[in-house]
Amino acid sequence: MMAPLNAKRRKKDKEDMEFFNRWYDSVDKDATPDDVYRDEQERLLNQVGNTISTGLSDSSTYDGSSNSSPKAVGSAESVDSQNAEAVLASFASAAVSNNFLGDEWLGDDNDVELDDEELEMQRKILDEQIDDWLNNDDSQDPANEENEIWDYWASESTDEDSIIMDDEQHENMKPDEFANEEEKILEEKQYLEKLSQITLKCERLDKAMNNSNAASYFARDPDASEGFDRMWVSAIDDACMRNLVGLFKNYGVQFSNNFGEWEDGSEKDALWSIEDIAAYKARAVYEVTGLPCIASRSSFEVEPVRTSSIPGGAASPRVSGLSPRVASGYRFNDISDNVDQIVGALQPSSDPCRLTQFRSVLCFYDGEMEIFDYGECDVDLALCNSMRTFVTMSTAIQEMCESLQLAYSLAYQPWVKRQVRESRRGYEPATLKLRDRVLKEGKVLPNNIIDVSSFMDSMVDVNLMDECGIELGKRFVEMKPTKILTVATTGLVIAIPMAKYLQVPCVYARKERSVTMADTYQAFYSSKTVGKNRELIVSKSHIDSTDRILIIDDFLSSGAGQEALLRIISDAGALCVGVGVLIEKVYDSGRTFLSGFDVPVESMVGVASVKDTMITLVEEDGFNVDVI
Repeated sequence: MMAPLNAKRRKKDKEDMEFFNRWYDSVDKDATPDDVYRDEQERLLNQVGNTISTGLSDSSTYDGSSNSSPKAVGSAESVDSQNAEAVLASFASAAVSNNFLGDEWLGDDNDVELDDEELEMQRKILDEQIDDWLNNDDSQDPANEENEIWDYWASESTDEDSIIMDDEQHENMKPDEFANEEEKILEEKQYLEKLSQITLKCERLDKAMNNSNAASYFARDPDASEGFDRMWVSAIDDACMRNLVGLFKNYGVQFSNNFGEWEDGSEKDALWSIEDIAAYKARAVYEVTGLPCIASRSSFEVEPVRTSSIPGGAASPRVSGLSPRVASGYRFNDISDNVDQIVGALQPSSDPCRLTQFRSVLCFYDGEMEIFDYGECDVDLALCNSMRTFVTMSTAIQEMCESLQLAYSLAYQPWVKRQVRESRRGYEPATLKLRDRVLKEGKVLPNNIIDVSSFMDSMVDVNLMDECGIELGKRFVEMKPTKILTVATTGLVIAIPMAKYLQVPCVYARKERSVTMADTYQAFYSSKTVGKNRELIVSKSHIDSTDRILIIDDFLSSGAGQEALLRIISDAGALCVGVGVLIEKVYDSGRTFLSGFDVPVESMVGVASVKDTMITLVEEDGFNVDVI
């Protein structure tokens, strides 16, 4: 058995206390926090054997004089052979006198405190202004409301995303409105002329421009096996590329390439705004690749020393003795080693809370639309380094992603839903039964017409249609339709069971006008089975502008019938949430024809071919889906 361990706490000896107290030097009771910070910084630099020539002396005077010869700058980012003044002198072209925050942010330090009477007078004036605003508020009067963009949303064309004025509106335009259009054209022309003066160069972009294989490389399709359905390109810093790719990957966007290395073509390029630089890069890359481009540019600014911020309006010895180069502000329209160099030169002789700002802008351009989004970060000089750029870039990338979600209707991880739906297909009993009946009883007539009248036209298998209605309805239940629209009479065999399952009304379009139909929507179409110039008619009382319409039909072939129903829905100002059919002729162009309407299309059975009067279904053994 081991003997018990007898131990007692060792008393603190004199050496322990000296080791502990050496980190706490004596501080003058009148010293400010800034004085303590500067003295501690000087002590630490001297401890590692480096000193900074900033006008500091043993007597702690800050008048710019020194009893010792200048020493090398002690910043790891600076060149050892340069002192702080030499570093700042090299950035003289970036010096600015104005503060990037503006006086409205920092306030006027010379303001005099208001007395009670003046405060009461200001409150009275403010109350009068509020009363005037309330009395003149016409927002409750609908007649005085101005049209907003969402007022046209219900009546937008499904073919175009922008609001198009009809002839009557165009004729009623006022001269001022024409003048505004001319001003916009002139502004766009001036904007392009300004961008043409930028001489930024990218070596990789020049190589792509002169390479004959580059066009086919950028024209390749996105990798659908990885869930991508869009191909874009970027021109941002390579270090931030992983953030951009990782975020947009969730929305099905694949980036073909990144052109991250750019060089100034002339000294004037350092004077352009970051918005102009980002726009130039995005447009230049788009012209070469033909792909939508996201470009970036970041700026760095240091505020000048503000002597008016000192109590009493008099500069302290620290500020009054500063070199003009130290007191000056600095602005760069690009992030490089200059950030760490100038920060290392300013830190020893500047207020640790002296403000710096990182600002990043992203520009998206696709040939028509230009979008800007920003990220900003204010950092105290004591904590400043070039790594802070990642904060602003991350913010700008997130903001741009949110903007493009609205502009392009980007869905989060759309391939997951597609894979779930596809994994379920072919295993439901209704789908297997319908496939079996199509193969056994379906016939191919002249003109490649498929005859399935034995179970879903002239004679209907109601049990099969009921099961198909339930299965097809499950695919659209998340769309939350309020009504089902179909074509009489073949579409009713599946539309009615679906309406029962979804518990929504079923509306069908007639092919001939009834005596009970007074005010109607109508659309013309042509198909192989019904002929040319056939008309579909729907009563206006059956569709409201607030409805979410689900189009259901028996067949999808050329898509002409479904397109006519979509036009009727558009005329009514309603929203189409999807198209569902029992049988789709995959070899025909119906799905491609409807893709421009941006609505989901679902089918239970896909007919791949009717060659030699033999019906071949999609996903059958021996059939290659890629051939479609």
